[in-house]
Amino acid sequence: MERSYLFNLPHRASRHLGTPGSILLMGLLYLLSVTATQASQLRVAVSTLDSGIVAEHVQSGLQSELSRQGYVIGTNLTWINNKGKAKSSDVNVTISTAEHHPFITLVNQQGLATEINRDTSEFREPLTEQYEINFIKKLLPGINTIGVIIDKNAIDMHNTEQFLARQEQKGMHIVYYYIEKSDELRGATRMLAPVVNAIYLPCHITDMPELEQIVTVAERNDVALIGEDHRSIKKGVFAVYNIDYFQVGRDTADLLVRLAEGRDTFSGRDDYLARPVLSLNLDAAARMGVELSSDIINKAKFIIE
Repeated sequence: MERSYLFNLPHRASRHLGTPGSILLMGLLYLLSVTATQASQLRVAVSTLDSGIVAEHVQSGLQSELSRQGYVIGTNLTWINNKGKAKSSDVNVTISTAEHHPFITLVNQQGLATEINRDTSEFREPLTEQYEINFIKKLLPGINTIGVIIDKNAIDMHNTEQFLARQEQKGMHIVYYYIEKSDELRGATRMLAPVVNAIYLPCHITDMPELEQIVTVAERNDVALIGEDHRSIKKGVFAVYNIDYFQVGRDTADLLVRLAEGRDTFSGRDDYLARPVLSLNLDAAARMGVELSSDIINKAKFIIE
C-alpha cells in the first residue's frame, strides 16, 4: 500500500576502524544503547469515547506500527489503563467517532497536543477532481440494485446506514439481508446474487473469517463485492472507498512517538486529516466480471493486480 511516513530516519555510512578504535566504538555503542533503551520506553494510555469497529481498526493499526518501530509490550511499551492513571503515561490518546468531536486527540505529559480529524467532505458533496458521494455509480455505471449483508448483532451500524440512505436518495434500490451468525454468509450471498448487481459489505462482515464464502459465490455469479474496510480487498473484495482506519492508526503511532520524544512542535487545529481513498483489486474485479475505466483506476491509491 502507498504509505505516507511522517518521518524517516537517516542512514549513516560505516567505515573500517582499527582495533583500539573498535574497542572504543563498542564502549560508546554500549553506553548509547543503554541511553536509547531508557529513552525509548513508551507508556501509552488509550481511551475510546464510543465503542465500535472503527476504533478497533485504529487501535490495531496503532499497535501494528508501534511494533514495526520496535516497541514491544512488556519490554519498552506499556499500555496504561486510562481510568485514573493517564497522568503516568507519556502520551494520552483519545478516539471518538462522534460527528462534532475530534477523531483522534494526542496529548503528552507537557500538555503538547495535536489532533487528527476525519475529512468527510467527499462523502457529502460532489468534487470536481476527486470522487463524489455516489461512488458506486462511478465504479459500476448502469447499476441500480445493491444488496447488503448485515449481522443483526452489530452495534455500530450508524455510518453504514447513513451511507446506504444516501445511495437510496441517489436512486439506488437497496436489498437488505440480515444474518445472526457467520455460517449464514454463503446462503445470504446465494439469495442476493440473482436479484442485485453488487453486494456491499460493512466492516463487521469483512472481519469474519468466513468472508471467503461470500467471495466464492459472488465470483461464480458475476456479482461485484464492495466493502468498507480497505484490508478486505486483499481478501477478495474488488473495491473500497472509505477512510483507511488501519492506516490512520499507523499514522497516529508516528505522531505519538514524535510527541513522546518531543522532537516536533505541534500547533493549530486540523493539521492532520483522515481522508477517504479508493482501493481496487483488479484481479477480483475480473473474476466478478467487472470492467473498470482507466479514469477509475487512476483515482485509486492502492491497487492489487
